[in-house]
Amino acid sequence: MLKAKKFLLAVLLCFIFAFPVSAIDGISVEARSAMLVDVRSGEVLFEQYADTQIYPASITKIMTALLTVENCELDEVAEVTQHALSTISPDGSSAGLKAGEHMKVETLLYCLLLPSGNDAAAVLAEHIGGSISGFVSMMNSRAIELGCTGTHYANPHGLHDEDHYTTARDTYLVVREFMKHDILTTISNTVTYVVPPTDVVSRERILNTTNYLISSNKTLKYLYSYARGIKTGTTTPAGYCLVSSAEKNGLYLVSILFGAGYDEASQSIMSYVETKRMFEWGFRNFETTVLVDAGEPVTEIGVTMGQETDRVVAVTESAIEHLMPVDFDSDKIVLTPWMYSESVEAPVIKGQYLGEVDVSYEGRSYGRVKLVALSGVDRSNFNYSVDRFTDWAKQPSVWIAVGGVALLIIVYTVTTVAIKRKKRLRRIKKNGRYL
Repeated sequence: MLKAKKFLLAVLLCFIFAFPVSAIDGISVEARSAMLVDVRSGEVLFEQYADTQIYPASITKIMTALLTVENCELDEVAEVTQHALSTISPDGSSAGLKAGEHMKVETLLYCLLLPSGNDAAAVLAEHIGGSISGFVSMMNSRAIELGCTGTHYANPHGLHDEDHYTTARDTYLVVREFMKHDILTTISNTVTYVVPPTDVVSRERILNTTNYLISSNKTLKYLYSYARGIKTGTTTPAGYCLVSSAEKNGLYLVSILFGAGYDEASQSIMSYVETKRMFEWGFRNFETTVLVDAGEPVTEIGVTMGQETDRVVAVTESAIEHLMPVDFDSDKIVLTPWMYSESVEAPVIKGQYLGEVDVSYEGRSYGRVKLVALSGVDRSNFNYSVDRFTDWAKQPSVWIAVGGVALLIIVYTVTTVAIKRKKRLRRIKKNGRYL
C-alpha cells in the first residue's frame, strides 16, 4: 500500500509538471504548486495546486529552524558529531562542518539557512531530538499542531525521500510560524555571514546565501530589492523551490513556489522569475484599504430625558482596514449596526458605548467595531423629575399605600360622622326634643 501511494505521488507530480497550468484570478505560474499570501491579514491572494503533495527539498529546513528556536537558546552549544555527518550524502549542500567542533545554536542556524547546510540540519536534529529519528518525530508532531494535513517528514534537511512530502498550503502554515521569530527572519535575509573559528577549525568560514533574490554574489539577474529571505530548495525530483517574502507599497507578502524548472532559452531558474512575477502581480492588484473610518456616522439612537434633543448619533470608535483588490467598489460596503438597547437615558457622555457595527463587502464580514456617542446630551432636570415621579407613582406599593390612606380617611370620616350623630341624638333626648 505504501509503495503504491509513493508511485501515485510520483506520477501525479510528473503529470502536473508536464502540462501547462490554467490561469487563476488573472495569473498562472510555471510551477507544480504555488501560493501568494498577505502576511498581515493571512489573505490568500493567489493559489495554484496549493493542496497537491510535492517534494519540498531544502524548504524542509524552515521547519528544522523553527523547531530549533522553539527548543534551544541561541547561545546554547551543540557538538558536531561524526554520527550526524554520516547520515547525509556528501553530494548535497554543506556548511563545511567538521566532526568534533562545537558551535553555538545561532551559528548553526546561519549554517542551516544561508548555504542550506545539510550537515547543520543533521547536527541540530541530533542535538535537539537526541537522534535524527527523534527529531523527525518532532517535525511531524509540530506539523500536525500547526494544522498541516498533507505533510510527512522523513529527514531534517530535505534530501529526496519518497516518503518526504508537503503542500504549499501546509508550508505556509510553517512559514507563518517561522516569521514570528525575528531571529529567523533576520538570518534568512542575511546575504553573507562569517563563522568564527572553533575548537577544531582555526580559520573563519564565509557563508553565502543561496537565495539570489537577495544576493548578487553570483548574479544580478534575479536580484529583487523588495525581497526579504527566506529559503531555497533544489533536488532533481523536487525541481527548483523557493519561499520568499517581500515588502512594497505598504504590503508584506509571502510567496511559496514548488517545482519550477530551468528555461534553456533564457537560461533562467524559473523559481526566481515566477516568484518575482507573483510579487509584482500582488503589489499591482491589491492594496490596504480603509473599509470604515474612525468617527464615521452609522445610525442614531433615541435619548430619553434629554435637555435639548431626543436623539444622538452613533459613530465608529475605530477604523477597519483590509487588503482589497485595487478595483473594489466602496459603494458596496454594508454597515450593519447592532445597538445595546433601543434607547439610552440622558445624561449621555461623548464617546459612550452604544453598540457595534458589522462591516461587510459582497457578503463577507471583515469585522466589527464599537459604536460610540458622537456628542454628549445633558439631562433635563424637569423631565427627569417628572419621569421619576411617574415611575414612582406606577409602583404597586404606592397604589396600595394610597388605597390604604384613602380607606383610613373614609373609615375616619364615617366614624366621625357616626359619633357626632350619636352625640347629637343624646343631646336632643336629654333636652326632651326629638327630630
